[in-house]
Amino acid sequence: MTFGFDERYAMFDVTPVDNQFILECIPQAKGDYVRVYLYGLVSCYHPEVNISLEQMCHDLDLPEEEISRAYRYWERRRLVRRISDDPPMWQYVRTQGKINDPDAGIDPAYEAFAEALYGVFDNNRRLHGKEIETCYEWVEDLHLPMEAVIMLLKHMARNKGKNFSIQSAGRIALEMADAQVRTLEDAEAFLSQDQQINEGVRKILRKLGKRGLASEAQTEMYRKWIQEWHFSPEAVEYACADTAKGDPSMGYLDGILRNVRQAIPGSEPIDRQRYDEIRNRREQHKAVLDILGSGNMTEENVLAVAEMEKTYPIGVILIGARECAATHKNVADLKALLEAWRGKGFTTQEEVEAYVKEFKRQNELLKRLREKWNAGEPRIGETSRKMVNRWEKEWGFDEEMILKAAEYASEAKAPMAYLDSILNSFREKNIRTPEEADKEQIKMKSSFSAGRESAGNRLVTAQQYTQREYSDEAESPEEMLARLKEEIDNA
Repeated sequence: MTFGFDERYAMFDVTPVDNQFILECIPQAKGDYVRVYLYGLVSCYHPEVNISLEQMCHDLDLPEEEISRAYRYWERRRLVRRISDDPPMWQYVRTQGKINDPDAGIDPAYEAFAEALYGVFDNNRRLHGKEIETCYEWVEDLHLPMEAVIMLLKHMARNKGKNFSIQSAGRIALEMADAQVRTLEDAEAFLSQDQQINEGVRKILRKLGKRGLASEAQTEMYRKWIQEWHFSPEAVEYACADTAKGDPSMGYLDGILRNVRQAIPGSEPIDRQRYDEIRNRREQHKAVLDILGSGNMTEENVLAVAEMEKTYPIGVILIGARECAATHKNVADLKALLEAWRGKGFTTQEEVEAYVKEFKRQNELLKRLREKWNAGEPRIGETSRKMVNRWEKEWGFDEEMILKAAEYASEAKAPMAYLDSILNSFREKNIRTPEEADKEQIKMKSSFSAGRESAGNRLVTAQQYTQREYSDEAESPEEMLARLKEEIDNA
């Protein structure tokens, strides 16, 4: 007679797990390590399940190396004992009283590693169990050579002091793994670069008047400047002088360097000379905003001016800022003004200066005309400027002649339009001086008086054409001239 459980019994049975394991082991262990331990534990209580290493790899979706690493971890925690290497076999140990039992079995490689760690600090610091396990995980999980880990810890003690945090060393261990450090030579090359970072940040702190060892945050900030933002160490040192304008701190320096980095596309290296060029350009951009007024002095507007400089010379931008400031305009108005100048074909500082000078001269001339006519101050529009350009550049009249002719238009309902007709008449008769204009005016008055007498005090049609209200923008000069000419011809 034989007795036994159904082969499906294990599926519906339970596997006991000590509370000591749950409370002391699970919180610190990797999830995959816990899965391996519990899966193997089932086989201890139910041998009929017959779980092979291959089956465990398949069911847990883990490589054999990871499962072996998990059991080495539990061996160090005194929960399993290695009984064979080929094939690999482990024997579970009851947890009660065994987790911290030094006689429960040892991992020789782990013990040798732990002993080597004690020499890192010349017996001035003793790592506790969890710290040693963490360091050993860099060997097991990150595949760093033991010698490389020892070298890393010595490097940290030298640069951060013997009481550095294992967590901060772990960040560098991850970087070493990402850099594929696999030999002692690889580790030396990597840590040599890190040594330069540590020496660099210490030099920066001295320049900023700070004492003591650099914090992890300060070191990472300096690393970012050098490795991510591509500043040369000399450029960073040179930039320290600019912190005197505010708070001489690493944070303030970070803001300065960030602004410089944003002014350059891509990852172009920034040495001291390049930094100086960019800083001077930023000072010019700030000068533009200073001209516009303090309300425009924002980092967003500094970048907006920098964007303008990709299209317009800084000299042109400065001229535009002065013109906008006169009428209390902002950065958006400045951009619009620059686009207008560019649309007119003005691209250089010399061209813009000449245009602005001429623009202001025409404004003054138009104001003087209105003063002669006791007119108000309507907006000076493009139509008026086109008329002035025609009088001066096409018809060849100077300001003296224009102002002289304006005297004769002072009584008209639309003096600007009437002045245009007078100057056109002078052009056709080749009247070029004020003296000739006075003679022509006397002649016209005599002709006008004779015409009134012969017509029985009836006005000559040519002298009484309808005066219309002049609108600065309503008619183009060409339309106005054509209308006036038609009325005169039909008189």
